[in-house]
Amino acid sequence: MRRLPVLLVLVLVLAACNGDDADATDTEEPAVTPTPTEIVADPEPTPADDDGTIPEQPTPTPEQDLTDEETAEFQALVDQIVENVVELRGLEMIEELEFALMSRAELTEMLEEEVVLEPAEIDLFWLLRLIDDRDIDLEQVLIDAQAADIYGFYDPESKETYVIAEDEELSALEEVILAHEIVHALQDQHFGLQRLEDLEPDYDAVLAFRSVVEGDAVLTQELYAQRYLDEDRQAEYMQEAMAATQDPAAQAALDELPEYFMEQFSFPYVAGAQFVIQMFDGDFDRINDQLEDPPVTTQQIMGASRYLGGELGAPVEIELPELHDQLGDDWELYDEGTTGVFDLELLLELNGVEDGREPTAGWRGSVFSLYEDGDDALLLLSTEWDSPDSAGAFEAALVQTMEGYDESDGVWSGDARFHSVSVQGTNVQLTSSSSEDALRSVTQ
Repeated sequence: MRRLPVLLVLVLVLAACNGDDADATDTEEPAVTPTPTEIVADPEPTPADDDGTIPEQPTPTPEQDLTDEETAEFQALVDQIVENVVELRGLEMIEELEFALMSRAELTEMLEEEVVLEPAEIDLFWLLRLIDDRDIDLEQVLIDAQAADIYGFYDPESKETYVIAEDEELSALEEVILAHEIVHALQDQHFGLQRLEDLEPDYDAVLAFRSVVEGDAVLTQELYAQRYLDEDRQAEYMQEAMAATQDPAAQAALDELPEYFMEQFSFPYVAGAQFVIQMFDGDFDRINDQLEDPPVTTQQIMGASRYLGGELGAPVEIELPELHDQLGDDWELYDEGTTGVFDLELLLELNGVEDGREPTAGWRGSVFSLYEDGDDALLLLSTEWDSPDSAGAFEAALVQTMEGYDESDGVWSGDARFHSVSVQGTNVQLTSSSSEDALRSVTQ
């Protein structure tokens, strides 16, 4: 489903440390500790109403005046980190690295300019019951969380690499973060990270590709710390990373985020790292292959061994019906795109199903369309399954999420939302709306 419409997507320290992947296999390779860093940009901060342009980003500068000697020393350090990452990752730096420091105050200022969230985008998550509060100030919550918990990022649009730091004496954590971001610059130069934008509105494919991108960078950063930091510096790195996970300001900001977004942010770093570890055999050749021709679904990321064994192919194509005739001229199609197993599992688990994996095991594809009419919204989610039995299992799980709702003539109502579920062969459709009349007009 639609990923957050913000310029930057971070990894949440606390969420990343709680990740789990039932398909992960034992490995002799180094254990990966997800780091408090960010990722690549999502260059489209707003959907259809935006003109597609990205506001010019501020150019961060250190807040203290440095002598020529201090500047030269810092540049030498950056050059050495670049050289180390190039050697470790085995990818040539084709273009010179554009690197800058950004203070947390500057980061906050940038986020306040870039994070723009339309009410309809909140309706998408609300109708899917991935968030409970339709009136949440999600835009400010996202700004606060990212401002507290971004530690670095790479922007494929500007080709700039940033580390959030107040001065040019990089700590061990900041050095490892820079190594992580340099990996993104190398990925972009060799494999093209702008493809993330080109994949939209296949939002599930975007998250799958991002998972390979971030998993690669997380694995590389850990190998970097082991190879290039001495014993004292490694201890400093681990202490700083632990302190970051326990920072009260970051914790307070993250506590305001709905659980769905915590999971969405951390998924590329946790599941992605577990995915690429299964590709790593002392070199990065197989990981490079995945960056060149990445997985296209979160199902493939979550089921890496089945994907590598050829069991999990591309999703089937699903044609969504046009609903304008049933809804009327005042309704407009706001957004449409793909969802994946990641989203469907959370839909079930956040609404009373203990384990969403079994009901989604037979997934073959899912798409959505979102319509808006003033304060009303309607969502159609169409899903395909590998057998009628798999479709029935998902239908039963959906109905279970509506236990305690009122039901009348096939329409469940609760918390100002109305839902209808229909099954035809291997297809299951969920229709949800803030308007009972609108829902009945398209389902009956």
